[in-house]
Amino acid sequence: MLNLPTPVLVMAPMVDLSHVAYRELIRSFGGCDLFYSEMLNSRIVPVENPETSVYLRWAHTNDLIFQILGSDPEKMEQAASRLDTFDPFGIDVNMGCWLKKVTVHGWGAALMKDMDRAGQVISAVRRATGRPVSVKMRIGYAPDRQYMLEFAGMLQEAGADFLVLHARTVPDGLSRKARWEYIASLKEHVSIPVVGNGDVMCAQDACDMVRQTGCDGVMIGRQALIHPWIFRDVRALMAGQPQGEAPGLQEVLHALLALLETHFPADVALKRFKTALFWLAQNLTFGHYLTKLAGRAQSMDEVKKSIKACFESGIS
Repeated sequence: MLNLPTPVLVMAPMVDLSHVAYRELIRSFGGCDLFYSEMLNSRIVPVENPETSVYLRWAHTNDLIFQILGSDPEKMEQAASRLDTFDPFGIDVNMGCWLKKVTVHGWGAALMKDMDRAGQVISAVRRATGRPVSVKMRIGYAPDRQYMLEFAGMLQEAGADFLVLHARTVPDGLSRKARWEYIASLKEHVSIPVVGNGDVMCAQDACDMVRQTGCDGVMIGRQALIHPWIFRDVRALMAGQPQGEAPGLQEVLHALLALLETHFPADVALKRFKTALFWLAQNLTFGHYLTKLAGRAQSMDEVKKSIKACFESGIS
């Protein structure tokens, strides 16, 4: 697939979480082939300063896909053209975000209700870059398999190089069990690669998704936040090799803190760490207490003291 391992393993785009520090943390464990940026507003990207923006910060852009959000073909083309100058692996168009604050503008998953507009957007982004263009989409507003397939076929004709299917409908949000059978149907229907997304909770789930659907890759979101080493484990299992031991959580937390301090101003680093801690703390018996304690911290030093105190006392 596009000169990448098959199946390709991908970190999902997540607001305030798939930033450069979390990506670097996951990259340190190995196994992940591609990383998505946080979704970037196509109206802002053309004028945003990458030196000061908390969103336009990255490393290893050759394995990074910038995800852009919008429904105006001209603005999407301008945003893609600007991002293309930073030598990413590719550009993704967000057609999967289900949040009302996004869809109310006709962005994200709302584009799945307007096939003509969606096609114009992809054609515009295709004109802006010679790099791979992907679309992250959902099943649709209803579990209508035929509409999903027609929509995907249109995306392929408009110039998409591969598709990522989050196998839930828009009303499902993140709550319903992912419908992997729709990934299998999509893979059978289009000639471009398909990456599956949804309900991959462990390495075995990723292997099962590939086996059951025939997909060309697996995208992992929330579970990669909880277990940043999950891609390492998936790759080992797929190769028939033993999975490594889970790293010590205290070391993982300090590694993320260091990366945040490297890449962000102190106030942003503190906020982003508190957001990340909700997920990482799920590995700990005292995770809820640590999250509450760190949540009251006013500085990164206070966060570090909270971590040290909890691990030393072994609060449960």
